[in-house]
Amino acid sequence: MQKHLLRLQNRAIAVFLTCLMAPAAVMAEDWQPLSGADQLRQLVAGATAEIQLTEDVVGIGTYKPDGTGIIDAWNTRFERTWEIRGEDQVCYSSEVETKCFTYESDLNDPVRFRSTDVDTGAVYLFRLIDAEARTFETSTPVAEEGRMASPSAADIAAELANPNTTLGTMNTFFDYVAFDGDIPGASSASALRATFQPSLPYSLSESSNLFVRPAIPIIFNQDVPDPNGGFQSEGVDLGDISFDASYGKSLKNGVVVIGGMVGTLPTATNDSLGRDQWLLGPEAAIALVRPWGAIGVLVTHQWDVAGEDSFDTSITGGQYFYSYNLSAGRQIAAGPAFSYNHEAESGNKWTLPLAIGMSQTMILGGRPWKFGFQYWHYVKSPDNFGPEYQLRFQISPVVKLPW
Repeated sequence: MQKHLLRLQNRAIAVFLTCLMAPAAVMAEDWQPLSGADQLRQLVAGATAEIQLTEDVVGIGTYKPDGTGIIDAWNTRFERTWEIRGEDQVCYSSEVETKCFTYESDLNDPVRFRSTDVDTGAVYLFRLIDAEARTFETSTPVAEEGRMASPSAADIAAELANPNTTLGTMNTFFDYVAFDGDIPGASSASALRATFQPSLPYSLSESSNLFVRPAIPIIFNQDVPDPNGGFQSEGVDLGDISFDASYGKSLKNGVVVIGGMVGTLPTATNDSLGRDQWLLGPEAAIALVRPWGAIGVLVTHQWDVAGEDSFDTSITGGQYFYSYNLSAGRQIAAGPAFSYNHEAESGNKWTLPLAIGMSQTMILGGRPWKFGFQYWHYVKSPDNFGPEYQLRFQISPVVKLPW
């Protein structure tokens, strides 16, 4: 009997506590929609919004009463415009997309608000942390898309397509190459390699940057002709490291011009995978950047300046690139490399591919990542031995610049 009474007592206490907690839970979800142009304009005009994107990166969005705004994130400024639509939406626009939100206030906490993405239904919580300075802080855990203080995947994708971007990236390219040629057995030869090419631009002004970009190739497998008339691969090796140092300038009409120097270091750990020469020469690029995407070409030329002197090297190379913005960070994009070897015999000078590709930029854990896939088909390749087609997969996380 005593145990039975004790169980009833505990059950009564639990019910009592539940009744006490229920009103608080209801009150915590008591949201009042913000409607009317004046009320929404009062919320956004002159506001500053902050969000912790990663442990060491903060995004800050500022919105002026004149309908313009700027988001500062990842060492880059993303321009915005904003407007009131209807009686309950605020829409923020960049050159590549428009996002609209509805807003609500917490009736039980006058400095707490939430916004809802009209298209996706995603909800973000934020607080007014400084009423006098009109500063808001996003308290929602980092999500997939952009908000008042963080750029969206589409914004990042468009910025990464700009060859004069101030975004820092750690690019890794994985390439599979199938070969062909007149040498017996050439059609069965292939290569598998990875190239690590970080890009950490140093900003000189709002429109100009300095770039120093090494390209470090790791060769997992590379079939090369051997003296016995066959092919051999000696496993994992380091290839010749190349680099460029250049100055980029963005003009007001969307044209980007780049000039500098390019070089190659004799770092190959296998003689058959490198030239054993120091190469150096100029580089120049021109591109057009528009809201729909970007298109451009980079041209380089390298001569041997030291090292192996039993042969001469004079190679014109480069890359043409294009991107077309779709939606949600997706792009049609490719950037194949070409070369012309001035010292090669006739029929073995050109290496020229046509390429098609797709890329997807997304926000993962607050950090932008770009993933891409390309197919290169070589319309010109050395007759003796050269690439027939190439598959490229790209992984590029955006990183905070060290300066």
